[in-house]
Amino acid sequence: MRHNTEKLAALRQKLQTLQTRHQVVALKTGTEVEDMSFDEIAVMREISIASGTTLMPLVVKIGGSEARRDMRECLAIGVDVILAPMVETVYALTNFVETAETIMRETGKRAYLAMNLETGTAVQNLGAMINSKAFAALAQVTIGRGDLSKSMHLTVDDDEVLTVTQNALTKLKRQGKLTSVGGGLSVHNIVAMADLLPSDRFNTRHIAFENSEAFARDAARNLSEGLYFEQALYEALAAINPGRAEFYNERNKQLEERLPRLRISRTAAV
Repeated sequence: MRHNTEKLAALRQKLQTLQTRHQVVALKTGTEVEDMSFDEIAVMREISIASGTTLMPLVVKIGGSEARRDMRECLAIGVDVILAPMVETVYALTNFVETAETIMRETGKRAYLAMNLETGTAVQNLGAMINSKAFAALAQVTIGRGDLSKSMHLTVDDDEVLTVTQNALTKLKRQGKLTSVGGGLSVHNIVAMADLLPSDRFNTRHIAFENSEAFARDAARNLSEGLYFEQALYEALAAINPGRAEFYNERNKQLEERLPRLRISRTAAV
């Protein structure tokens, strides 16, 4: 995949604006539902670095708790956080941590470890996972409300999903873990989520926001600017890799549903 230096520089500039004006604290992608290749993940890494210095960390969700090749590729690219999806049991968590630690020893490269909490089964087993030795190795836990709600046969903004998410966050905060909440976030619900969920961060598919007072004061605008960046990212990736243009065009259509029908005036060139 041929990189377009000008397009990447423009994205990097937009990312810097998001960082300074809209409480964006990390880039996020993955090989699972994000469906990005390692070449595309390398582009994300390149965007997040300026003059040899990391602007913000890159979080990558791998294909499974024992996705060894994914782990090796992520470490070679230099990602900051490796996130395991669908961790539902102590067994799965232990396998993830032990596998990651083994590969990091072999390669001599390090990354922080994180897991996704995204099913009713995972929530039921959260106490046991917290009490496990492997849990201590995690730096972050992300709650995916989209898959969580589907596993509960409810909508993403159902009151029961909200309560389950709140309870899980309370348990995780007691353990001192960095928390992030994603799944189904849009301009239509982010204000309520920022008010009701005691999460350190909120994340979309490719952006993580600090859940600060500054974010909450203008949550809908901040989220919108992050989603506009994602659209610009998809447009750039489609131009860099025309073979994936249809895929990224479809992703942009999906983003439109989460944005205002009449776009709010942008404060950043994204």
